[in-house]
Amino acid sequence: MLNIQYVIGSPCTTALTILAIVTGVLYWYCTNTFDYWKKKGVPYVPPTPFFGNIAESLLGTKNFNFVHQELYNRFKGHRFVGIYHAKKPVLLLRDPELIKLCLVKDFQNFHDRDSVIINPEKNILQQNLVNLAGQKWRVLRNKLSPTFTSGKIKNMFPLMIECCANVVSYLQESANRQEIVEMKEVLAKLSTDVIGSCAFGLQMNALDDPNSEFRRMGRLIFEPSLKARFGRFLLLMVPDLGNWINLDFMSSEMNEFFFRIVKETADYRIKNNIIRNDFFQLLLNLKQTGSVDDEDKQGQINGVGDKTQDLDFEMNDAVMAAQAFVFFAAGFETSSTTMSFALHELAVNTDIQEKVRKEIDTSLEETGGEFTYESIMNLKYLDKVVSETLRMYSAVMFLRRGVTIPYTIPGTNVLLDKGSSVVIPVYALHHDPEYFPEPKRFDPERFSDEEKAKRPHYVYLPFGEGPRNCIGMRFGLLQTKLGLATLLSKYEFDVCERTEVPLRLSPNSFVLASTSGTVVRISNRRKLPY
Repeated sequence: MLNIQYVIGSPCTTALTILAIVTGVLYWYCTNTFDYWKKKGVPYVPPTPFFGNIAESLLGTKNFNFVHQELYNRFKGHRFVGIYHAKKPVLLLRDPELIKLCLVKDFQNFHDRDSVIINPEKNILQQNLVNLAGQKWRVLRNKLSPTFTSGKIKNMFPLMIECCANVVSYLQESANRQEIVEMKEVLAKLSTDVIGSCAFGLQMNALDDPNSEFRRMGRLIFEPSLKARFGRFLLLMVPDLGNWINLDFMSSEMNEFFFRIVKETADYRIKNNIIRNDFFQLLLNLKQTGSVDDEDKQGQINGVGDKTQDLDFEMNDAVMAAQAFVFFAAGFETSSTTMSFALHELAVNTDIQEKVRKEIDTSLEETGGEFTYESIMNLKYLDKVVSETLRMYSAVMFLRRGVTIPYTIPGTNVLLDKGSSVVIPVYALHHDPEYFPEPKRFDPERFSDEEKAKRPHYVYLPFGEGPRNCIGMRFGLLQTKLGLATLLSKYEFDVCERTEVPLRLSPNSFVLASTSGTVVRISNRRKLPY
């Protein structure tokens, strides 16, 4: 009789055979796209199985900025280069003209951010303007655009002034004692209060309350976690996996928190007939009337707005919560990070600090010692300081776009298939010596009119560009400039024994962050001009 055990082998052999088969299938799956760029004749970087060209970033040993920068620098003279995010083919753009085509001229071929929305009914916060694609994005962008006009932002200016006055009071004792202060944490609290006031009409008191719920939510959003890092890796390998296993980047606590805040605030305002000049009121107007205000509605009736695709749009509590969340997240991190990096550079470069302070003093003398919306917007040198800070420490690491319509790269036979991705390495562009000589040197004069005219427009992209640029750009810049102007008008900032020069950037942060924080010495001004 045939010995069955002889045929199939020992249990150990069987297990090894199964393991070998599974490993082989897994290896094939993780590498079966690795000839994509070779077949298309695109210069590419040989990928590593499972990780592609971003192993160091996925493992948390090198910031995504530097990974893309190294790939960008290796292909000087090329317009683009093929890379792999895990197994996903991604085209990294180097040529400013190609970047312009992608973001603006041929936007219809690249109109989505290539985001993955997982279980939208469960993860309501993912249904925000940053993540949405296609017609849903177009309709919502059209609806929200009037929210961020100069007039609407100007109405929120008094709320910002109040929050900035609070941070002056908060820092006064430290300035009296000439103490060493970790400014990133202080400015994160300031941003929490500003966003809380301007977005929700709520007094956050994050400066005085270390257990502030909004401050805690800010930490949850941006502090890297192993779960989030592993989840992003899985999505790169198996894009549909998130829906299969209920993968959730946003904790249930965060979903519930923002949904509760939005619903309670809306119910309270409606019940008590309360109207305020803040972002939440504009969202509430959208929910109740379909437009931000009468001016917006009239614009749409007259053909200024796009009414053709609005019929199935509904601004419900979930959509409101998602937009409030992204407004909080974007405004909180971008502004606090930019202000803290700016103060670090001004502490290192005291001559620049004094120059921008003199401009602020002159402006205050003209306005009787009070900041106004117009006076902040007219601080030209401060604008250069902020622009240079955003160049050196861009809050946006890279821009990613999905190919929505097959696209042949002009001047080549390279066809980008629908569903493929392109990446614009913002940090690498901002640190390319071809466009910004001595890129590690802090020099606000790079943003004089003469210097800006010397370089291509699409090499400086702190807020993106084109129809999908940052909708809250003007709000974020105003918040940043007002915060810096307020602090510089009262205090001086200097390096100390704990100030790290140059700053080392965190290898595993999802946004640009220093490993040591932003530590400076604060003191009262030696002589006030008014």
